[in-house]
Amino acid sequence: MMNLMKKPGRQVRRGSDEDTVYKVEVDSGMKFVTLPCKTIVRLPKAVTVTWRNNTSRLVHHQGCDKKLEEQHKQYKDRTEMKGNFQFGDFSLILKNPTDRDTDTYTCTISDRWGKVLIKKQVLLYVEVQQVEVKAQEGEESAVLPCKTAAHVEEDDTVEWTRTEPEFMIAYVYQNGSNKAKEQDKFYYKRTIMNKEQVKSGDLSLILKYPTERDSGVYICTFYRKSDVVRQKVILHFVK
Repeated sequence: MMNLMKKPGRQVRRGSDEDTVYKVEVDSGMKFVTLPCKTIVRLPKAVTVTWRNNTSRLVHHQGCDKKLEEQHKQYKDRTEMKGNFQFGDFSLILKNPTDRDTDTYTCTISDRWGKVLIKKQVLLYVEVQQVEVKAQEGEESAVLPCKTAAHVEEDDTVEWTRTEPEFMIAYVYQNGSNKAKEQDKFYYKRTIMNKEQVKSGDLSLILKYPTERDSGVYICTFYRKSDVVRQKVILHFVK
């Protein structure tokens, strides 16, 4: 039995119109999230908009000033602005948000000479997608679901860990095979991933002969170079 809990992005506003700090909450697995940046202040036509994260990495840039560093690779091909600058809408669309995107983002609007006209902050919290699975006594196996839209390549790594009640490595998949030496003995020869399904993005873990000792919180982590995607599975054992 599987229960997938997803909720749309939620926005909480703090402060007056121009001092507003938005807190946006969204689940990982959503197609996009909007980071709001709006103003009623009348601005010149030629402005530059930059979005940066808490470590000053460039998230997105748009406008007349071309003398900026390249967009950070974490956000490449994942950002766009559809708002109407003329009406003061400089909101940013961030596609396929993951928990790695949880951060404080700053929207800065400057004139053609670099003078800062408006600066706003958005606190983004991306919650790890959560699934609940029930396993019954006597079942031959339980499937812990995990999927990604990406096509899994040989250099990618998939790691299944149990984080509660105690940390254990249940399975590590890399270069098309299981890294048995890295998993805990408790799961040795009891966990498996379907290689053919993995190639198409199905990272589900098959747990053989589940018992009450297997109950807990599992994390499916997909690593691709600097990108990390996580999903949470809670396994309940029913006698």
